[in-house]
Amino acid sequence: MRRIDYHTHTCFSPDAISQPEEHILEAIHKGLDEICFTDHNDFVEGGEWELKAADYFQALLPLKEKYKNQIKVKIGIEVGLDMKSKEKTEKLIHAYPFDFVIGSIHTIDLCDFAAEESYFEGKTKQQFHSEYFKAMKECVESFDCFDVLGHLDYVRRYGPYKDSSIDYDLHQDIIDEIFQILIKKGKGIEINVSGFKQFGEGLPNYHEAKRYYELGGRIFTMGTDSHQASDVGRYIDEAIDMYQPIGFHDITTFTQRQKDE
Repeated sequence: MRRIDYHTHTCFSPDAISQPEEHILEAIHKGLDEICFTDHNDFVEGGEWELKAADYFQALLPLKEKYKNQIKVKIGIEVGLDMKSKEKTEKLIHAYPFDFVIGSIHTIDLCDFAAEESYFEGKTKQQFHSEYFKAMKECVESFDCFDVLGHLDYVRRYGPYKDSSIDYDLHQDIIDEIFQILIKKGKGIEINVSGFKQFGEGLPNYHEAKRYYELGGRIFTMGTDSHQASDVGRYIDEAIDMYQPIGFHDITTFTQRQKDE
């Protein structure tokens, strides 16, 4: 199976620090076959999460050419899926020649729940998780400008709860509906290996990734969600060992929004 990092953030994201070239050099050093840049774009108040896409391509295209004989470099994006920013998000994706698009739920009604403690006032963990999966289902039904759904169980990390873990049995019906929508649309899921640091497994966990496969899903990408160059490629080998028994034979890659053969 190819060793690929399809979720990386550089200084073009406000929460990341490294230059793109540092990421490429780290990927080469670790023997990766391919790297895809997926810097953030979320339309929230203040605009700090909006990607300067023209500058992004201007910086990345020369690097893609410079290192083409050493590693495949793809130019992607991670967009926040939120029904209140649907038109602006689709306009951005259609305006630039991205190779790959991750669609993630970082906000609900444009509220960044990872940063806004007030979002949780009066909500039980169960209510929060229910709102999250309902928002996810609505977005995957409505948006077509993404290729894979990012970190399905991202909310394992958030909320003012002593135990923020997800009771998957309570939400499995809607998760199955989400998977079925993705499969019908020809879209995949990512295995976000950043979860290994906190949980000893990726996002989604093995059971949910296996469930996507059982329902007929075959599009899997894998990424570190690295926010500094030193994390590029981290936990990729562990994730391959853990998730490959599900049954997929290789990681899916993309060029200009089309699956590579």
